[in-house]
Amino acid sequence: MSLPIYQRVAVTDAGDVIPGAEYTVINENTGVAAPIYSDRTGATLLSAPYFADSAGTIQFFIAQGTTFRVAASGGVGTYTDRYVYGVAEAVLVQADGNVGIGVVPETWRANDFIGLQVGTGAAVYGRGYGDEDKSGLASNAYFDVSDRWQYIAAKAATNYYQVSGQHLFQVASSGTAGGVISWSEAMRINSAGNLLLGTTSDFASGTVDGIIAQGTNKPAAAFSNTASGQIVKFYEGGSLVGSIGIQSFGFEISGESGHSGISFATVAWVPMNDGARVDDTISLGVSSYRFDDIYLTNAPTITSDRNEKQDILEITTAEYNVAKACKGLLRSFRWIDAVEKKGDDARIHFGIMAQDLQDAFTAEGLDAGKYGMFMSNTWWETETEVAAVEAVDEVTDEDGNVTTEAVEAKDAYTRTDTFETLAEAPAGATERTRLGVRYSELLAFIIAAL
Repeated sequence: MSLPIYQRVAVTDAGDVIPGAEYTVINENTGVAAPIYSDRTGATLLSAPYFADSAGTIQFFIAQGTTFRVAASGGVGTYTDRYVYGVAEAVLVQADGNVGIGVVPETWRANDFIGLQVGTGAAVYGRGYGDEDKSGLASNAYFDVSDRWQYIAAKAATNYYQVSGQHLFQVASSGTAGGVISWSEAMRINSAGNLLLGTTSDFASGTVDGIIAQGTNKPAAAFSNTASGQIVKFYEGGSLVGSIGIQSFGFEISGESGHSGISFATVAWVPMNDGARVDDTISLGVSSYRFDDIYLTNAPTITSDRNEKQDILEITTAEYNVAKACKGLLRSFRWIDAVEKKGDDARIHFGIMAQDLQDAFTAEGLDAGKYGMFMSNTWWETETEVAAVEAVDEVTDEDGNVTTEAVEAKDAYTRTDTFETLAEAPAGATERTRLGVRYSELLAFIIAAL
């Protein structure tokens, strides 16, 4: 039990204090003496007669909801006060400096925590701890004498505070009244002015400005208001892996640390690498992840400038023999995956089998791998079985706070991860090789034998 306090100085109508006044406390509803106590817990019941102290101060604790009248008399006059306690005391100042409005405040830790508690739902507090000053707003929470945050009622709690130039926002799911709160930080504005979501670190302090977000399936990013350069940065862990920005030549999406990118210039897409425009460096697709079709108005332009070539020779007899053999190696075929998708509607194509081309070179004592028309690409794969996910509906508490996030149902599937080099591949990865042909060179080669 925690009782509200009545505390007044007995003063006459003329304004004279009544030191040592004898007073009575009458319950207005019953007309008899109201039970009053010397302590907030109601452990010690006071017995009449009651007296004010030498300064005329009257103090006692009384049950909430009591309507009572206090009458005091002494050598210089009389005093009468009628007071109604509702469900809780209107304003209560505790001896330790904590204040309750419409509620008896919880027992906040004394000395370095001073709180203004408004009902059971909110509190404004200040804290001085060493050389660190903190002020904040809490909902359904208080810092107790055991150096821990506790729930006031069985519902969710939130906490916002300022400290060391930072603004921090914390949340906690529903708990039990009096239970210890375990906060999760939802957001902070650090002393550099960066807004951090789901993280307490800006990774590269002093080099990023703006918003940084991190979490499951959430990219890390920083925004800056610069006229040119990186506008949005993306991090994997603490490493910068890409950015979106602008330069004098246009909008760009760029990878970092050896990754490719693209610049959207006025009339062209220009390849980039490590944040810079590059020439003759970036491929469109890779052997393990290919584009299906390319739709063009004009045929692609292939660089054939004599000034960029060396070792220019006529074809040898062996090469001539390979070219003649290749003419007879052209075949019709249908793609396996096209037949799987379209059945008999899958269309017929013409070309050469890369293995046959390779064998034709070998038959003449030549290495097909030395010729640009023949391609062989190797990568490594792993397969991971991903379990099915059952749907979960969103659940909220009585205050509308989400206590359980909704989850969309997903079927089980096998995820394939690829690695371009053996060094990148984990142990047990499967090696894959795919052969290919550059037809512009092959057809030029065959024409030489006609």
